[in-house]
Amino acid sequence: YLRCCNNKVATLKTIKVMDKTNPIIDDVVSRYKTIKNYTKIFTGNNTTAIRGLLISGDAGFGKTHYTKLGLMDAEQENIDYIKGSSISAAALFVKLYQSRLTGQVLILDDVDIIGKNKGEFNSIIDLIKGATEPSKNPEDRTLSWDRASRNQMMVDNDVPTRFVFDGTMIWITNEKISNLAKKAGTHWSAIDSRFYKVEAWLNNQEKLMYTLHLVEEIDILGKECYAREKGYDKTTIERVIKYLRDNRRYMFDFNDNSTISPRSAIKLADTMVNFPNEWEEMADMQFIK
Repeated sequence: YLRCCNNKVATLKTIKVMDKTNPIIDDVVSRYKTIKNYTKIFTGNNTTAIRGLLISGDAGFGKTHYTKLGLMDAEQENIDYIKGSSISAAALFVKLYQSRLTGQVLILDDVDIIGKNKGEFNSIIDLIKGATEPSKNPEDRTLSWDRASRNQMMVDNDVPTRFVFDGTMIWITNEKISNLAKKAGTHWSAIDSRFYKVEAWLNNQEKLMYTLHLVEEIDILGKECYAREKGYDKTTIERVIKYLRDNRRYMFDFNDNSTISPRSAIKLADTMVNFPNEWEEMADMQFIK
């Protein structure tokens, strides 16, 4: 899962599937391990011809974690990780320059791209297309800033208006790929051909079973908790499991999607700890629709 309490990325042995295998759990884990496998080929000398990886899936289930697992053996100074921000075309140009060398990886994780206006969105997509052009000749990935003058951010970071990009890019998003394709319009075929794509969306049954698997088998509320030092006590964890099982039919958002997730399990455990006498009422207000 995402991070342990000691802020170190969990090792592979902490995410092994339980001995009594469940085909649904196995299928979900297999999808996430695909993210790790693709990410691994972006490290080292970048021998892959495809220089982009697009990961789309539910928030809070492990996209970022498995991406980081794939990068565990990489030189960490070669990884530029941008999380949860809004990025402009000028800022992306700077980031691409700073990750332009062989072996470097630029990760855009939950970065707002789709919400940009049409002109800015098209500029960003053009940069992404140029940076991920599949070619053995790096010169084919020459990026240019064709403006009257350099943006102040480029001046501050001493970024030229033209450079060759020989790094790789990983784009992690909670947006459906179909939504990205609709927004990109005629650009989409170019993006589609330049990126490996992994879709890690779970149905309601998978969300429940995978969350329970992480709580019961991986102990994400205990020793492997990423959100609270030392995790939660055994009694709290048992109450979380019971609440999820008892209320699974009622935990939905207004679009009829299950709200059960590893993050909701953490929120539930935290509610129990902070409101020991009123936690059931407080939890129902939070989760029951």
